[in-house]
This record gives sequence, C-alpha cells and structure tokens, in this order.
Amino acid sequence: MLKYRRKVVEYPLFYTPLVLMGLFLAMALLFGLLRLGKPPVAVAIAIDLSSSTYQNQTFNAPNSIMDQEVQAVNAYLEENAKLSAPNKIQIFGIGGGKAPKLTSTMESQRDVIADQLSRRLNDPNLPYQLIPEPSLDDLDIVINETIKVLVEQPDHCRELLLVTDAGVSLTQSAITQAIGQRVRIHALVFGEGDVTNLRAASRQTRGIYRDNIILSNTGGNYLEELLVNDFFGKINSNSKWVNFWIGCAVIALFWLLVLPLDRWLFQSIFKMSMEPAGKIALAIAFIGTIVTVTLMTVAGLPFISPC
Repeated sequence: MLKYRRKVVEYPLFYTPLVLMGLFLAMALLFGLLRLGKPPVAVAIAIDLSSSTYQNQTFNAPNSIMDQEVQAVNAYLEENAKLSAPNKIQIFGIGGGKAPKLTSTMESQRDVIADQLSRRLNDPNLPYQLIPEPSLDDLDIVINETIKVLVEQPDHCRELLLVTDAGVSLTQSAITQAIGQRVRIHALVFGEGDVTNLRAASRQTRGIYRDNIILSNTGGNYLEELLVNDFFGKINSNSKWVNFWIGCAVIALFWLLVLPLDRWLFQSIFKMSMEPAGKIALAIAFIGTIVTVTLMTVAGLPFISPC
C-alpha cells in the first residue's frame, strides 16, 4: 500500500472545498427558509367576464364561473398580503373583445384592490360595456392593454395571468410583444376548445399553463387552488438563488473529491501511478465544474436575471 506523509483531510485541496460546500449549503437553506432574494413582482390578472361565465344567471351571480374567478383572485390577494413585499397588482376583464380595467392602478394593498374590484363588478354599466360579444375573445387586446401597465414597473418581474375559457383568439405578434417586454404569460383555461396559441404563449414566455379545468357550482374552487398554489408559488419564488447556492455546493463537491478519487480509487483500487491518477481526478473536477456552471447559466443566474 502506498504511504503518504499527510492524510487526505490535511490538504487544503480537501478541506477548503469541504468548508465552502458547507457554507454554500447553509446559504441555500437560509435563502430557502427566509425567501431572501425574492424579486419584486408586478402582476396583471385578467379574468373572463363574458356571458359564458354566468349562463342564464345574473352578472357575477353567486357560484357562477365568474364568481369563482373573483373568489380565486381574492384568495390570491389574501396570500399576497402575507408577503413582506407584496406584489403590485392590477385586475382586468376579458369580454366583448375588450379589456376593461377592474382596478384603476397597480396597487399592493389588499383592501384597496379588493374594494376597487368589488365596486367595479357591481357597476350596473359593466355588463353592457362588454357587448357586443364576438365568437372569440381577442386576447391580443388584453395583452396589449396589460403590457402598457406592466412596462411602467421597470424594476419588477412582469407577470400576466389570463383566467379564461377556451373561446379565445391570440396571434403570434402579441406573444412576440410580450417576449420583447419581458412579460411572462400564464394561463388557466376552463372549458374545452382549441387553445394552441395560448399554450404556445405560455411556453415561449416561460409561464404556467393549465387547461381543461373543470369548474363546478357544487362546492370547492379549483381555480382558487391553482391560483394560490401553482401561480402564486411560482412567481414569488426565490428558487434561482437557492439553485445558485446548490450549484456552488456541487462545484465544491467535485473539488472535494479530487484527492479521495486520486488516492483511494485510482491509486489504491485501480493500482494506477500517481501522475495519471491525479490528472484523471482533476479532469473530473474541471469537467464537473464546467457542466454545472453551464446548467446554472441556462437556468438563469439570479444576479443577472432575477425573474
């Protein structure tokens, strides 16, 4: 057996990456628990107000689809109020080929948003402003109007959530505009129909897409669950920072393994001489570092692109 003047754990090439790995893992845990590094967020929420959301009922009737949409938005506002830095939110309607504002400005205070939304939905003129209704609601108009308010928040992540049925139309030019303005398009679609362009919009802008959502007036609100658990959780995540620190820990691990691989695997078990064993161990560390850095860059570095 080969003899060495010092143990592996006594070399800086071993204990330095060991200390760094522990530090990076501690940072990942700290950032994950305290949500450190969560970027400021601006959200435009557009909900379907067309007649299909309250068939044979009054506008925003209790237990109607529209009412479930509003309840889901209010649940989002409740969760948002719990954040130390709440999202700025503005709510729009979808219907009649239009995008009426349901709240007047981007606002972060829950009570202000909820009050504006309630008063607007109780406006007797609102249903008539959504007439005439085309066979397909034009989401290009909705995207254009919401982008106008989102671009006024230059230091925020820009998120657009569309809650709609499948009877919508959308062109690639609107999607391209959203991409150019760094707006992510998320969609929660209830009902059945062709929503290929909307699915493509979410995919191209790295948003959330859920379709064929079944809504019922017999209890429960699946929209509320999706809005709070899926959408709210994703856009208010600091996962980029957590993944960054985990990536740094993985790089430190590769360098931590250099001496153990060299001595215990290649030399002791495979009976290789010192020079090729050391070169192979270092090559593994270099390649592992390059691959990890590449993956981290593709996923997005938080200090370059926090959204």
